[in-house]
Amino acid sequence: MPFLAYIHSNEHGPSPGDEDGLRPWEPNWQVWRWVAAAALLSYAAARSDGAVQALLVLLIFVFCCEAVAEMLPRGDGLRDWRQ
Repeated sequence: MPFLAYIHSNEHGPSPGDEDGLRPWEPNWQVWRWVAAAALLSYAAARSDGAVQALLVLLIFVFCCEAVAEMLPRGDGLRDWRQ
C-alpha cells in the first residue's frame, strides 16, 4: 500500500522579518527568569536537608506557578461577560 500524504508548503511565502510584521522568535525573558530561579533553587534543594529543603521545594513550586502565570494571556475575567 503506498504512503500518501498531502503536504501544504508555502514556499513563496514571506520569510521572517519581512514587512508583513513577522518577527523571528524571541524568548520571553519574563518567563525564563522564573525558570532560572527555580532551577537554581532545585540545585540548592537537592543539596540541603530537612526544613530548609521543604521550604526550597515550596519556593520552587511558587516560581513555577509564576512562570506559568507569565506565559498565559491575561483575560478580563468577568468584565467580558454580558447578560
